Amino acid sequence: MNYELAMELYQGPLDKLLELIEEKKMEISTFSLAQVTGDFLKYLETLTNRGEHQFLADFLVIASKLLLIKSRSLLPDLPLTEEEELETKNLEGRLRIYQEMKNARINIKNSWHELPKMFSREFMLSTEPLFYPPKKTGSNELYQAFLKIIGELEKILKPAAAIKREIINLKTKIEEILHRLTRGSFKFSHIHKGKSRTEIIVLFLAILHLIKDQLIRVEQSKHFEEITVARKEKNE
Repeated sequence: MNYELAMELYQGPLDKLLELIEEKKMEISTFSLAQVTGDFLKYLETLTNRGEHQFLADFLVIASKLLLIKSRSLLPDLPLTEEEELETKNLEGRLRIYQEMKNARINIKNSWHELPKMFSREFMLSTEPLFYPPKKTGSNELYQAFLKIIGELEKILKPAAAIKREIINLKTKIEEILHRLTRGSFKFSHIHKGKSRTEIIVLFLAILHLIKDQLIRVEQSKHFEEITVARKEKNE
């Protein structure tokens, strides 16, 4: 299903990400992406709170890549698979292309308001534009011509691959973690077994949310070892 998220200042996750980088007056790079990860996750939380769940999947895909980039910036020796390395580079490249396209759109829009749009004989500049189709051309021929043009544009602009959208509610995952804690503390790996990558990211975001609200505590004895999640006692 095609959709367009249109609000006052941006459209979609890439536009929001570009907005956050430009607000900090930074160039697009792995460093700048790591710097705005926290701000992007905060915005993701506001989307959830506003009930914009139908758009959450696209934002979660970008959030997962940002978390990977942030983790790499904090832990330079963190090993990444070839696919993960490619995903982080692709995000930076996509954002650069998007910035170029956005700037081009502004330039085209500004140029469109400049007159004249064409050069002709001076005595015809004040003449209203006229359309002279061939005598045998009717509305049906024009309609078919437009359909042909649209078909050619779709081949270029419309993505060929179908994307599976998985909508996961952050509030539901928070409740899932709190319910699991009624049986005592647990290892993070115990709750994400068999789950998709997107669902694991949302579970991790839910844990961060509960830490911020001081409802749970987490422990990790060494880097890359198991994370233990436990309910925070009132006297802690």
